[in-house]
Amino acid sequence: MENSIIKSQAYGKDRVRVVRVVRHADGWQEIADYWVCCLLSGEEFETSYTKGDNKLVVATDSQKNTVYYLAKTLPAEKVMVPE
Repeated sequence: MENSIIKSQAYGKDRVRVVRVVRHADGWQEIADYWVCCLLSGEEFETSYTKGDNKLVVATDSQKNTVYYLAKTLPAEKVMVPE
């Protein structure tokens, strides 16, 4: 059996839809509607491929929920202008 080398590995959650509405006191409302892609990569994940050890892997639902949490709790100035 040949030895294999993992050059790079990545995984994540794509197309998380985020809609944020900011309501101002004067009745004006701002709406941000965009899709978020969360990509995790690094050498630390190699054991999940080579040894079946998933203790460092973050579930894609947890990634999605983190995106929702950040969209809700970050100041409007950060969320309304996606990078």
